[in-house]
Amino acid sequence: MRSFKGLRAIYLIILVALTVNIANSQSLPTANEIADEMGLGWNLGNTMEAIGGPTNWGNPLPTQQLMDSVKAAGFGTVRIPAAWDIYADQNTLEIDPDWMAHVKEVVDYCIDIDLYVVLNIHWDGGWLEHNVWPQYQDEVNRKQADYWGQIATVFRDYDERLLFASTNEPAINDQYGTYFGQERMDVLNSYHQTFIDTVRSTGGNNASRTLIVQGPRTDIELTYEVMTTMPTDHIEDRLMAEIHFYPYQFTLMTEDQDWGNVFYYWGQDNHSTTDTERNSTWGEEAFVDSVFDLMKSRFVDNDIPVILGEFGAMKRMHLTGDVLSRHIQSRRTYYEYVVAAAKQRGIIPFPWDTGYQGNNTFTIFDRHTGEIFDLGLLNAIRSGWGMEKLEGDTSLVQPPDESQALKILVSEKDFTWGQVELDVLRQDMTSYESITVRAYVNGETDYVSEGTTNYGWLSLNLVTMSPVDDEWIWREASLGDLTFNEWENYTVPISDDEEEEGALVPAVADNVTSFALQTYSEGYRGTIYVDWIVFNGKDGTADTVYNFEMLVPGGGGGNVEAVTTIPTDEVENDDEWKTATTTIYEPTSAQTRSPQVRPGTLRTAMSNGFVRANWVAQSSGPAQVSLKNLQGRTIFSRSFDATAGTNTLTIPANYSGMLIVEINQGNKRLINRVISY
Repeated sequence: MRSFKGLRAIYLIILVALTVNIANSQSLPTANEIADEMGLGWNLGNTMEAIGGPTNWGNPLPTQQLMDSVKAAGFGTVRIPAAWDIYADQNTLEIDPDWMAHVKEVVDYCIDIDLYVVLNIHWDGGWLEHNVWPQYQDEVNRKQADYWGQIATVFRDYDERLLFASTNEPAINDQYGTYFGQERMDVLNSYHQTFIDTVRSTGGNNASRTLIVQGPRTDIELTYEVMTTMPTDHIEDRLMAEIHFYPYQFTLMTEDQDWGNVFYYWGQDNHSTTDTERNSTWGEEAFVDSVFDLMKSRFVDNDIPVILGEFGAMKRMHLTGDVLSRHIQSRRTYYEYVVAAAKQRGIIPFPWDTGYQGNNTFTIFDRHTGEIFDLGLLNAIRSGWGMEKLEGDTSLVQPPDESQALKILVSEKDFTWGQVELDVLRQDMTSYESITVRAYVNGETDYVSEGTTNYGWLSLNLVTMSPVDDEWIWREASLGDLTFNEWENYTVPISDDEEEEGALVPAVADNVTSFALQTYSEGYRGTIYVDWIVFNGKDGTADTVYNFEMLVPGGGGGNVEAVTTIPTDEVENDDEWKTATTTIYEPTSAQTRSPQVRPGTLRTAMSNGFVRANWVAQSSGPAQVSLKNLQGRTIFSRSFDATAGTNTLTIPANYSGMLIVEINQGNKRLINRVISY
């Protein structure tokens, strides 16, 4: 394995030659000149950085039509968060050429219409962001050099409209903000230095391209405290700094905690006199001014432009009436004030956009059509930047005339699970006696495994999660026998009796924090459609909680290939599953569940609070293990070195419910499930 010191020596030699040549070549504009031209920024979120592929978190592939709409709405720069490590051979670190070409295609959509582009290495499984530690420094720098060497080479001839960003939110502190000292900031600086040296070494326009480095965790106050210098660059005025801004209780928090409540209202003029516990008590106008002033004095006043690479606030569509109206106005006030305060201080703001259109969305544009999804929010952003508002308001989007159904594409495997997380629109289920799901199942369960035709099966379940004593308790119930090729209503009782057969028994019925559709299947390949989900009240009333007109889940896990919507009247003639779903893993046989661990399989078991995972690796090398819950949240993750042959891991699992165990090694990915008690 190459050492980081060896890489730095090579780059220093190249840099000497580049320095001689730069004096005789045309340089790209300076960072300050580019900052003056970038205008408003916008994030292509939850797409090119999505683990498993750009459509894996529910968005379609980006299009020229979408970028045209972004520009027409007044944005001048597109930030493209991108994953690279998951598309690289972990032995050679070569990035998949097809993936590189796809990223280039999306960049070109923007460049071709004169938009600026910020291209980064995003979270990407956390290989850099979670490993800002001395013990990982050499390995992370090796990847940082290899990946940026390849990326920069492909884009070497692009003009000043393309900017590179070193990483995303590199953590030198924990999730609670605890700072671990200068040693870890020094490690982060080495990652940024490798990024700069590598890009410069590729020559061409990269010798003077503007590059962006991130503050620690992109936390504004921590960045001001410990990022007192910028990395070394051989050419002056070609660096920018990046921070993000999410005052948590108003922008991201989804459930009340012992230490504080979710805030619905933001801005001194938007506080409620009756719903006072939902008023923001921090993070408002004065706070915005104070932290943005820190960035101005640290960077902008020293001729280092700053980008606010991400900011935003969830739109909480589970609210109703005056509460929802006040929340919508608060959200507009937040966006407008943040944009105006940033511009006043020379900071370039980039609102985060997920593309998802349901509860807790950040979405501005409809990714399928390119049309504006939330015009009221866009107008708040435009107003903050000093642009005129566009006519109209779509903050409360009404369902279209055409009835929509949820469409879940499922791929063929011998035995596995699939999951679609639904936003929790009824956290308190105590007033309901049952749930009815109207569904249509299409597809086939005949499949070939090791030369033998087998006949599989499919089960569709409802799942809830609730917190109990700092743990999450998972409960599920099956819809029963499924009917193929026709619409059917399936009803599942809600009960508090764990012995009631076929009933859904939430662990805490008045505090359901996760609600999902779960599939179990053997060999099933096809599509599941859901027209609506109705909660039946104990008083005889019915409440249509999910109709998928406004609510479009963000994506699926397991063998769910894609989650979209489809006009209900097109369901019976939809045969996309025949060509769109694939076998993700090579078919094995039922022997994968025998005590013998065979190549290409992962066996898991639970014992004494630990998950034990066994598998056979075809070669030695870096790997990563993750435990995830049904929401896709990572409960545990760490990197390790796998050995060729049988591997055994013991993983702590302080958790109750079903866990997904995932092993990634190079382009090999193994998944299994285990129930933790």
